[in-house]
Parts: sequence; structure tokens; C-alpha cells
Amino acid sequence: MGFPVRIAICDDEVIYRESLKTECRMFFTEYSHESLWPGVAEISEFSTGRELIASDHDYDILFLDIEMPGQDGISVKEYFAEYHEKTRVIFMTCHDERVMEAFGKNVVSFLVKPLNSKAFRKVLKKTLDDICGRVLELEENGEPLIIPVRQIKYIEAQDKYTMAVMENKRYLLRRTMKFWEETLPHQDFCRIHKSYLLNLDYFEKAGDQIVLDKDKTVKLSRKMKREILEQYREYLRRKVRVM
Repeated sequence: MGFPVRIAICDDEVIYRESLKTECRMFFTEYSHESLWPGVAEISEFSTGRELIASDHDYDILFLDIEMPGQDGISVKEYFAEYHEKTRVIFMTCHDERVMEAFGKNVVSFLVKPLNSKAFRKVLKKTLDDICGRVLELEENGEPLIIPVRQIKYIEAQDKYTMAVMENKRYLLRRTMKFWEETLPHQDFCRIHKSYLLNLDYFEKAGDQIVLDKDKTVKLSRKMKREILEQYREYLRRKVRVM
């Protein structure tokens, strides 16, 4: 990946913005020398959420303080989820009281202030790997097909076929649900119904229903409800384990 990575840092305290900029530059310099990441970082910094939103730019990665005067990180995250959904958000926090509130499909991790260099590098590397993205290289009707795993919202069984539903595309494939369960990372995908395998990045619960699309929901069975919710809780724990 040889193009610039666009990074935004939004924090009302200068000391943390400077610390993040230094760590980012060191990371990209070292990884470039080791040929692990042949890109460069374009870093923009903002002292308020309003200033960041007013820039109206797309960023690959956003380091975002949760607690800021005026417009806090939670509302900024919600704005990016609606208008810049491809931006990966990494929250910065001194406390973990609002961690559950801060979750969202574009939130990839959390870091504790003051910044720990080892934890920072682990999170940034994971995020860059996510931007590169793991892909499935399949063949359907003699034609090659490449599907980014992270973009799969859910898999739906349809007779002898399965439908891989993405945010903007759908692929009807001659693959079984067993194939998908064995191929997709089990820690990130959950069998919520005999006909559905859900990417936990897109988990949305409304009462006893799991929302798949605007017009499609699946009712949680009593038998599977506890197991599904526990798998989702473990998924959330893994996302904050770097703290």
C-alpha cells in the first residue's frame, strides 16, 4: 500500500496531540525502513469536535478524545458514522466510564491516556491491517471474485445458495453456510439463526430482534439468545482489551 494514510487527531489538550503526532511519525518512519508499510502519514490536528467536523474531510484514521468541551467525542463519532463511515475511529480516554457508550461500527479500538507507546503501536498496526483488509479470493461460474471480509454485513442461506450481503453489494454464491462458518473468523461472525451468519461489527439489537437491514430483522430465539449475547459481549471485550 503505497498511498498516504490520512490521520486526524482531535483532542483539546496540546500535550496529547503532540504525543500522538510524534508516535505516528516514528511508527511510519520505522515501518517504512523495514518495508512493512511503504506509505506515509498525512496528519491533521484539531482542538475541538466542531473544528474537525467543519473541515469536512475524509480521514482513514481518527484519534478522538472522548471528553472534550462543547461537542464531545461521542457526538463526533456519531457524525462520522453517518457522513464518513469509512473512517476508523480510535478513542482516547483517561477513564473507561463511557467506553460502552463510545462503541460503534466504525470504532476500532481505545487507548488510555497518558499514551503507552507499545499499546499505541499495536492498535495502529491492527488498524492499518484492517484498512488493507483481509479478502476472500473465490471463484464463481469460472470467474474470480474478491470479497473484503470486513465489508460483509451478513450471510443469508437461500436453498442451495447463500447470499453474501455487503453495504452496497450482494453476491449470490453456490456456497453452504458451513463453508462460511469455517472460512470467516469465528470471533467476528456469529450464527444468529439457522439462516443467518452476522458480522458482529453490524450487531444492532432492538428488543428481541436483531436488525439486519432497514426492512429485515431476525427474532432471537430463547434457546440461542444467551449464547449470542455472550459472544457479542466477548467481541466487545476484545475491542477494549488493549486498554
